[in-house]
Amino acid sequence: MIVTTASAAAMTVVGPGSERTRVSCLARRDLVTAACESFEHLRLSPGGTHHRAGRPESEAAWYVLRGPVVVEQWPDRSQHLADAGDLLLIPAGQDLYLVAGPLGAELLCLTLGTRPAPRRRPLPRRRTRP
Repeated sequence: MIVTTASAAAMTVVGPGSERTRVSCLARRDLVTAACESFEHLRLSPGGTHHRAGRPESEAAWYVLRGPVVVEQWPDRSQHLADAGDLLLIPAGQDLYLVAGPLGAELLCLTLGTRPAPRRRPLPRRRTRP
């Protein structure tokens, strides 16, 4: 059974047994001005899993704060063991599957758009009366 609880900035997924995954969004981009789509904090319980589907219009940089964590990338299904201090660069369109080690894991994820953000027109100046 999987139970999901969510608030405005965080989501916790409760899986089988004592498995927990908590994703907290630290920042989301203004859809007009920035190439950064989101900055998220991910906390996995021991043995916890997280799957991130790749999108062709965004790539991600994952920084492991606490580990170890097994990282599997699709479609080639290559596996890597990442530990605290490791940086994982995930190209556009590539799926990512994470499995936390026996002590759990904690990661930061910075998701970036692959296309340049459109330029924002300057706001008109407000005129004040003398």
